[in-house]
Amino acid sequence: MQYNRDADRYITSRALELVDDYSEAEIAKIISDETGLNISRNVVHGRIYRSRRGSGLKLKPRPSMPYFDKYAPYFLKEIPPEPKVIYDLSRGPLNILVLNDLHTPFQHEEALEAALTANRSADVVITSEVSDMYSTTSFAKDQHVLFEHEVEEIIRFFEFLNEKYPITYVINSGHDKRLKAYITRRIRTDLLFLIETDLLKLLATPFPRVVTIPNVYYAVNDALFTHLDKHSSVVPMRSAAKAHEWIQSWRAHLNIRPYRVLVQAHGHHSGIINYPEYQLVETGCLQKVPSWIMRKLPALPWVFGWTVIYQNDGVTDRNSTQVMVYEE
Repeated sequence: MQYNRDADRYITSRALELVDDYSEAEIAKIISDETGLNISRNVVHGRIYRSRRGSGLKLKPRPSMPYFDKYAPYFLKEIPPEPKVIYDLSRGPLNILVLNDLHTPFQHEEALEAALTANRSADVVITSEVSDMYSTTSFAKDQHVLFEHEVEEIIRFFEFLNEKYPITYVINSGHDKRLKAYITRRIRTDLLFLIETDLLKLLATPFPRVVTIPNVYYAVNDALFTHLDKHSSVVPMRSAAKAHEWIQSWRAHLNIRPYRVLVQAHGHHSGIINYPEYQLVETGCLQKVPSWIMRKLPALPWVFGWTVIYQNDGVTDRNSTQVMVYEE
């Protein structure tokens, strides 16, 4: 065989056929014997490297994503998003279930199931830090987590909430920004407008009873629910106190009305402090303890739990606030 364009294409396609079963040196010998040409290992290596990088011929198929595929027409904007439910929060008795710090796909399934089972009749669900976005982080990882799996777990959770509860509010939090950081490290910042990076908002489009909140706080009548990442502490209740102090300093600028109860997430601790004017609550977490936390060993272990708030005609019954703890 003479070395020409047809021979060049043959060398590339044949190398890709053999790469999974033979070494590059063996492939070079096989092709040399077949063509009568003197093909070196370096030639084989270059053809395989350039073909895989440029064409994607050897890309693995996407993992199974049944939840994503089920709602893909919404995510791809082939059909419009479902109109969100407008729920009257101002009248009558209101039972609010607070589920925070799930960090899917690392959620504590048993604790989450206990919270959901005990509160099937809740009128409102407040949740934050639903996603972890572990796969998009740049730090050294000790386990392999697919981005596809993280997306699937979020959709599964949203579908359940949409089917079981009248309304769910998903508060923004720090981990939700990891995907945007991942993307901005790879493209020019002036092109970011071309990309939808609000993943939770996108994944909630098929679900009319799941409403994403762009802020790290959300008020339901006289109760304010927050996930202030910068106000964390290893000391129980200090995170809630710091969050309250920050909100009070900025309340006028943020247009936040006065509140009687503040529920802070993020600290992964649990408790209540009552003052004459207000009540501070830390709501625990619903994430399994990861391996890296065992190497750091914080001052106190995490508390798995959730919170239940009761209101009547827009007024919170502070005496009935429940901070629940799941015991393993």
